[in-house]
Amino acid sequence: MSGAADEVLGNRYRLIAPVGTGGMAVVWRARDLVLDRDVAVKLLAGELATKPGNRERIRAEAQVVARLQHPNITAVHDYGEAGDLAEGRNGRRPYVVMELLDGELLSNRLRTGLMSWRRATQICAQVAAGLAAAHERGVVHRDIKPSNIMLTSAGAKILDFGVAGLTGSVDPDDERDGTVFGTPAYLAPERLLGGSVVAATDVYTVGLLAYRCLTDRLPWHADTPTQMIANHVYEPPHPLPEIPGLPAEIGRLVGRCLAKDPDARPPAVEVARVLAAATGIHVVLPGEDGSTTQEVHAPVQPPDTHTEPSRGQRSGQRSGQRSGQRSGQRRTWTAAAVLLAAAGATTGMIVWQPWAAKTGCRVDFYIRPEEGGFAERKFEARVTVANAGNRTLDPWVLLFRLPGGQAIDRMDGVLSHRAEIGGIRVTGEEPLPPGKAVTFGINGSGGEPIPPEGFALNETDCDTRISEQGPGSLLPGLTGGVVDAPADEERPPSLRPRRPGGGPPPGEVPPGGPPHGDPDGRGGTHPAMPWPSYGYSTPPAQRTRKRPRVRA
Repeated sequence: MSGAADEVLGNRYRLIAPVGTGGMAVVWRARDLVLDRDVAVKLLAGELATKPGNRERIRAEAQVVARLQHPNITAVHDYGEAGDLAEGRNGRRPYVVMELLDGELLSNRLRTGLMSWRRATQICAQVAAGLAAAHERGVVHRDIKPSNIMLTSAGAKILDFGVAGLTGSVDPDDERDGTVFGTPAYLAPERLLGGSVVAATDVYTVGLLAYRCLTDRLPWHADTPTQMIANHVYEPPHPLPEIPGLPAEIGRLVGRCLAKDPDARPPAVEVARVLAAATGIHVVLPGEDGSTTQEVHAPVQPPDTHTEPSRGQRSGQRSGQRSGQRSGQRRTWTAAAVLLAAAGATTGMIVWQPWAAKTGCRVDFYIRPEEGGFAERKFEARVTVANAGNRTLDPWVLLFRLPGGQAIDRMDGVLSHRAEIGGIRVTGEEPLPPGKAVTFGINGSGGEPIPPEGFALNETDCDTRISEQGPGSLLPGLTGGVVDAPADEERPPSLRPRRPGGGPPPGEVPPGGPPHGDPDGRGGTHPAMPWPSYGYSTPPAQRTRKRPRVRA
């Protein structure tokens, strides 16, 4: 650990106890022996303190924050270097002296459960106000996330400007040969694609912060840091769900903050005004005196985001996308570093590889013979298709093969279906996001009453489960749209593979007794009621038939 209890730095700051420990720095509670007050002291950890680049970074952070005087930004009091002067500069340990905050990290608060929408908007309004003040002076934080926000009795305080940059300057990540400092869940798209430093980066992360505080989740499904990173660049965020009492303009504002194009996002000062007006609180914005101004800001009505963009706007958007793509091509990805803060201290780095989509699907097939339709061998079925991958499928196409002699008479709940070489091709009515499912219906006839096989969603083999239903039994209802995918325990059980030619295993009697015409239960069939050889499952997909393409 960097530092030791009772050690005195600069003949002034006596270290008391660590309050935050990370892979790159340690934050101590300390006593200012001159002013007789408690302060926070941030020390680079271990051997990192001896590297000139790290020393310069922490010194630059102190200089930047010292110029930002705002009630929602943690104040910096002093900077110094401790150590034995005889060892030269490499033996010196830089430290930053900051105000000691009495409160709770927002990351810890979020772990305790969902907060009210009023509290959520107040916190984010204060964060946006602090960022607006920083942007006014050309400073971009670039690492806004719950663990960098402290909740105090005086309001939210922004911590850790360790990866801050100046507006319009070359992205510091580019100068570090493409290594990105940040947290995967809170990285703006332009930080991954490269380019210059822009204030809109902070607005994007405020949008993520607001979404997380209002819903207790992020606007995408992701299981790994790689998926999180990909979501920022490729996947549109889910709209903010309806929250009782939340003004409609807040949902529209969050959506604008999460725009992929930085130019489409509102400035931080507008974000602060709209969020503050939602609950009538006061925030200090650039040009205002925090000690005297008590104006409650009227809400700013965002433009209608549902309006169809003009041809010129669409052209500009495409131009911006091409520019972002070119910036991304200029950057060579060697690694991504993940910076996790603990009371303003960093914890370390992980390495990730360029993102590739993960595909997967699950199919639950429920089938029953139609009553009175034995002569025509009619059957009815329900098919539940679930996206088990990490990207939205738009469109989604399900392929499967029918047993010999069967035909589809009608299909409900899908956009289209057609028979083609190799099977039936079904196209969905709307996009299928990760973790979501849709159930559609089939009415068919002919052949043996055995279920289809070879299910594949967008050319990826599916984990398929089959459920036999007796005549007159209930089938699952049509969803009429996209719903949450069923949990594993809600799916039909995995059963043994079916026997060629149909029928149960020797000596096994089906539920309800042997079928008509088969008194000994050995699997014989009757012309009017053949033994249904349903009840099998296929293993999860082990391959993707066609290599998926990643859309830029």
